[in-house]
Amino acid sequence: MKKYNLISLLLLILIPGYLVFGQDIYNARSLGMAGSNVAITEANEYIGNNPAVLALKNSFNFELQLASAHIMLHNNSYSLTEYDKYFTTGDSLTQTDINNIFSKIPDKGWRGDFMLGARALSIYSRPFSLTVGGGGNGYLNFPKDPLKFPFYGNATGEVYKIDDLESEAWAGGSVDFGFALPITQWTPAEFDFFSVGITAKYIVGVEYFNIEHSEGTVITTSDYLLADARVESRRSEGGRGFGIDVGILGIYEKKWNISFHLTNVLGNISWNRNNEMNIFYYKSDSLFKLNDIGDLSQADMDTTFSITKFHTALPRKATFAVGYLYAPNLVFTAAYKQGLNEAYGNSIVPLLSAGTEYSPLPYLPLRAGIAVGGKYGFALGLGLGLDLKYWQLNLGYLNHNFRWFRGARSIDLALTTQLRF
Repeated sequence: MKKYNLISLLLLILIPGYLVFGQDIYNARSLGMAGSNVAITEANEYIGNNPAVLALKNSFNFELQLASAHIMLHNNSYSLTEYDKYFTTGDSLTQTDINNIFSKIPDKGWRGDFMLGARALSIYSRPFSLTVGGGGNGYLNFPKDPLKFPFYGNATGEVYKIDDLESEAWAGGSVDFGFALPITQWTPAEFDFFSVGITAKYIVGVEYFNIEHSEGTVITTSDYLLADARVESRRSEGGRGFGIDVGILGIYEKKWNISFHLTNVLGNISWNRNNEMNIFYYKSDSLFKLNDIGDLSQADMDTTFSITKFHTALPRKATFAVGYLYAPNLVFTAAYKQGLNEAYGNSIVPLLSAGTEYSPLPYLPLRAGIAVGGKYGFALGLGLGLDLKYWQLNLGYLNHNFRWFRGARSIDLALTTQLRF
């Protein structure tokens, strides 16, 4: 039996999540419209959405995306303002402060989600697209029950459970190749354009971590506590996989764009490099005095053992979207997204979004969107761009739960820039 302190245990749980890139790499236009612009995406904007748009004729024939980056950090309890107020001033917390802090944690526990991503290369030439980028995401859910101890101290006969401790994270990269084919001649005359598309993705997994099982209790008295906890986690240092997206797109009476696509209708990742199962186990042999709590910094860990390769499904979802060209400089959009599994942070809660893009000047598109449902509930997207014909720059911001900037419980920003010829 090897000895590891509890700090090491927490680091092993948390660090893999912070090392991830981003599983969904949102472009700035999409973020600014709260994801509602699926039916009107152009060129490399299709990535993660409907590949059928690659067959659309545009005013340009080639696009080179210079950079596209997205960062999202989200927690379900505290804003940056609240964090500064309670944890950085150095002032002693009153009982009212403690009650306020603890009451903000939902019954399911404190949860943090994180997503970081960038595209290293994206090239478009109708009807093809080739993209190389990073992918991954992660989360940690810490149960509310044991958080009573640091907030309120020990209480006689109190039992704290850690059964809901959960975490999953992954990091990797992918090469995406998209292709679309127009089939207008085989569709009803009302459709001015119709196409089908497919995206094939080769995925290289770099790191995977998840907590398979957690259980345990800490029982306190006025002077003593008894602890018994066990956490089983699975980890891999590499794997390979693939994914396939398919979609259709139609333009109806020159005003309506109608889109439907399936994300990762086929595909998974096979993890097969240095796969391990770690079992962290602590059981106090007798009652320890609370003033000797340093003894609890030591935890018994069963010897790490190798495991065979395992597979993880990719996040699957179906998306139906429309876009309405009200005027040459004004378009309205809407999308319905339905998750089909819960892999890698995917949600099976339906997501509805609507948005608009308005260009008061030909080179200054302004964007806004609203989303309801999904993993985070209400969200408001805002964005703007600079379109100088051959060069574009777009910025996007998504506000979760209508709390602004330092008052928000999240940061969700994206930047995208490209050359077009």
